[in-house]
Amino acid sequence: MFPTPAQVLRQREGALAETPFPLLLHALAIEERTCTLELKVRQREKRITFEDGAPVACSSNLLHETLGKFLVEKGKLTEADYQKSLAESVQTDVPIGGLLVQKGLISPFDLYKQMQANMAMKLLDCFRWTDARFRLIADIDPPDTSVRMNTAQLILTGISTMMPFDEVATHFTFTDDRRFAQVPGVEGPRLSSKDARLFQALRFRPTFTELQQRSGLDTDSTLRRLYAFCLLGLTDFAEEVDKRPPLAPSAVAAAPMPMPGPALTPLPGTLETVDPSALVPAAATGLPFSDEDEGVKNALLSAFMSHRSQDPFDLLGVPEDVQPVALRKAFLALSDKFSPLRFQTADLKEKAEGLLVGYARAYGALSETEQAALWRKRRAAAREKKVGTGRPSTAEQFRIRTDLLDASTQYEEARKRLKAENYAGAFEYFEYACDIDPKPLYRAYRAWARYLMKPEAHGKLALQELLDVVKQEPGCEEAWYFTGEVSRGEAQWAQAEDAYRKAFKLNPKNRQYVDLIQDTMKRVKR
Repeated sequence: MFPTPAQVLRQREGALAETPFPLLLHALAIEERTCTLELKVRQREKRITFEDGAPVACSSNLLHETLGKFLVEKGKLTEADYQKSLAESVQTDVPIGGLLVQKGLISPFDLYKQMQANMAMKLLDCFRWTDARFRLIADIDPPDTSVRMNTAQLILTGISTMMPFDEVATHFTFTDDRRFAQVPGVEGPRLSSKDARLFQALRFRPTFTELQQRSGLDTDSTLRRLYAFCLLGLTDFAEEVDKRPPLAPSAVAAAPMPMPGPALTPLPGTLETVDPSALVPAAATGLPFSDEDEGVKNALLSAFMSHRSQDPFDLLGVPEDVQPVALRKAFLALSDKFSPLRFQTADLKEKAEGLLVGYARAYGALSETEQAALWRKRRAAAREKKVGTGRPSTAEQFRIRTDLLDASTQYEEARKRLKAENYAGAFEYFEYACDIDPKPLYRAYRAWARYLMKPEAHGKLALQELLDVVKQEPGCEEAWYFTGEVSRGEAQWAQAEDAYRKAFKLNPKNRQYVDLIQDTMKRVKR
């Protein structure tokens, strides 16, 4: 049905139009690759770091995806605190997350959860980049933090909610008479109630049409989920499943089937739901021990987030001339402070285990004379480099950060061009804004500018785009108003009246809507 992971990764670079993003993710996970995946499309760029096949970091040149802007958008940080912290971060070269914790603007635990959600958003956005070029790079830059995504959950969520339907239909084809079946013994991601309903319907080995009927889902939802299940190896053509050797009873009993998960939170701009924490490796919950102690929990998360970026001396908090006894005491103290035995919640226990491994490696490195000497030389070289070249000026560092692509800047420029009746120029900049951040408002204005360029040619397309926006975001007043205007132009008076009424309901102070409603009512009666 799909090329093997080894075949997918044989090509070091290419186009996502030919090798879809979820196919790449799955291949990297199965092959357990440690590498960097670079994506580029027009002005946009992203770099995703993988360790043993799992995404652990993602950087992009989109301003709204930076951690600070993300925290502002989520209401976790004010714009004033963000700007002040950003300036201080640039001047001191301290990551903004660390500064926010130092200032008490966010707790380490909450920061870690927001970093998980921020990374999930950046990765899910990649499913839209169907016209991007990709490149696999063997080397990786060790990530500063330790956020790790669940690849299977990421693939299921991304295909179900973000990937354009046309791309799904292009890369997943079969004849109407083909039957599908569950593949026994394959562990899958956590499923929503909708996903679980479809998965259970596969027990009856249905055709696609029968699967729709049994699950009660529409064509779009069914095809998306079936594509994800097949890619993850949970489902295959029935005849292919029959060819597989039967599993031993013990293996079948040991292999957990995908289970329904808890209710998920809405993803802005979509009809679907996404739980960013579901993209983090799942773990069972347990009775807390130190888990309910906010101080201990925050200290653990703070240490865990920073331990990757520290050398052995900084990690253990010892001087370069540390003696064996003091080194051993520092190691034992830290190992006891964050011992995995102190935590019963699996997520916190996992992080404590990760810290313990880091401390053990640092202790092992400094216990060996040659290794300790090598780390001293590295630190000395870093100090000389800093003194010799100097840190980049504040202006230079700000220039790097202000080069980030900002959707709101493109949107404001587009509005200016729209006001000047430069409809082609406005459409171009609304397109840029949608490329960077496909907010419903930006998409509504893009459709409106498209219509104004050539009403006679673009009416149907613009109207369909607007109907998609109001379906996904019923609270977008501008989208309803534009829908009414384009519907009038297409002589669909009843639809125009309904759209104006929806806009008026959202903003009763705008009396223009009353006049428009009355006018369209007269035309409907005619």
